[in-house]
Amino acid sequence: MHLCSLNVPRSRGGRLVLLGVALLLSGAVGTAQAQHLDHGFYGKLGAGLSGYTGDLAGPPAGAPQDFGADAMGRLPLVAVGELGYQLSPRWGLALGGQAGSYVSVGNAAPGTDSYRRYTSHLLGRYTFGAPDRRVAFYLDAGLNVTAGGPTHTGIGPSVGGGIDIRAGRAVSLYVESRLHATAPDDAVDGTGGGAEGWSFDTVNQPLGFGLRFSLTTPTAPEVIALDAPAEVQAGTTATFTVTINEDEAARPLDRRWRLGDGAEKTGRTVTHTYRRPGTYPVTVSAHNEAGEATASTTIRVTGASDPAAPWIVSLTAAPNPVPVGEPVQLRTAVEGDGPFDYRWTVGDETVERGPEPTFTFEQRGRYPVRVRVSNDVGTETRAMTVHAGRRGARSSSGAAPTAAWAIGVASMRSRAGAERMARRYRERLADAVPGAVRIVEHVLDQTRHFRVVVGRYETQNAVRRALEDHQRALPPGAWGVQLE
Repeated sequence: MHLCSLNVPRSRGGRLVLLGVALLLSGAVGTAQAQHLDHGFYGKLGAGLSGYTGDLAGPPAGAPQDFGADAMGRLPLVAVGELGYQLSPRWGLALGGQAGSYVSVGNAAPGTDSYRRYTSHLLGRYTFGAPDRRVAFYLDAGLNVTAGGPTHTGIGPSVGGGIDIRAGRAVSLYVESRLHATAPDDAVDGTGGGAEGWSFDTVNQPLGFGLRFSLTTPTAPEVIALDAPAEVQAGTTATFTVTINEDEAARPLDRRWRLGDGAEKTGRTVTHTYRRPGTYPVTVSAHNEAGEATASTTIRVTGASDPAAPWIVSLTAAPNPVPVGEPVQLRTAVEGDGPFDYRWTVGDETVERGPEPTFTFEQRGRYPVRVRVSNDVGTETRAMTVHAGRRGARSSSGAAPTAAWAIGVASMRSRAGAERMARRYRERLADAVPGAVRIVEHVLDQTRHFRVVVGRYETQNAVRRALEDHQRALPPGAWGVQLE
């Protein structure tokens, strides 16, 4: 092989064609939305400039072939086609062909040579970069068989590379260059190396472009497994993992989680921390251009692992005021982690009698009552005043005084908090306890409190019976409340 001839157009029209190709490529890069094919069959169609390297050149002898008037009827172009199979996002196998007009090769026998050569190739292709990138670079190599020459059919290696640019759904635009070497040396141009020894020719595509399109219907995602803990403590991180048919599902593949408390996340594996106990629905959806798959589960969030200090929800005395010589029932409702230690101070007397002690006052007066509740974490104190009145007090009509009673379920310092608590118990106790859920105000240690109470009863004994009858429906710590 002695002389190289590269058929590249020098006309103004050729430069305009190249400028148009560049603009088309820039537009495709800016608007690309599809995904490079990961698996399945694909096809390629394109065209480009032809190039020949061998022993011949056009007149004058010894100089490269010009794209002049004598070549206008034989434009240096190639048409290419390819059928391939993408084995994985990176590896592919392709069988293709290249038909081109190589202006110089017909100079040996211009009367009988058509200037056309036909090349078939088998290539292995490797794509660089992440599968979800808009622009992917690739290299390929393999074998070719070139026919159409005056003497032999040539066989040899092929190498090439290019850029694949996403341009639409299952379609991409490519720009590439490829070289096909053939032997023996006279297979392409009919002229051998002679005394200079064994050599070879090449039929090339210095610059080509075209479309690559998928021939395989995209596969919709399928959720194979959803891995989530059944129970977790509040404040502890929970991990969720979804397994889908990633080897078959078309890309791009979107995974979206809804974690039940308003949080949303994306990814194959996500972590989340629930702040409050409860049962939360967890849903994951996988979506691509072919469809969507969804799976759901629930997670139960329990109380935090660290023990909670006591919180005195309510402190009550029934009745209050109380006649001298008659018992008064003290009661406190406490939230937190037990066991609790109760210390009561009534007047000047301090005793430990649990959450519901009973006292009897022998003299009239105002008695301060204080309870201190402790556990291993902390201590809280609450106080109130009990009024002891005349023994056996009667109304002016001679009848025993009457009072309305209700069941207390909460006592709070915040009106808004009491409203939220009342709404909760209206839903919970609507069919269990007769009477409306309402909020009543009372003053405890010169501080206004808001009690959430349920029902209306004539006597304290009726309240006690109601507490026993509706024990399951009422919250722990519910007590009798005398309404003013």
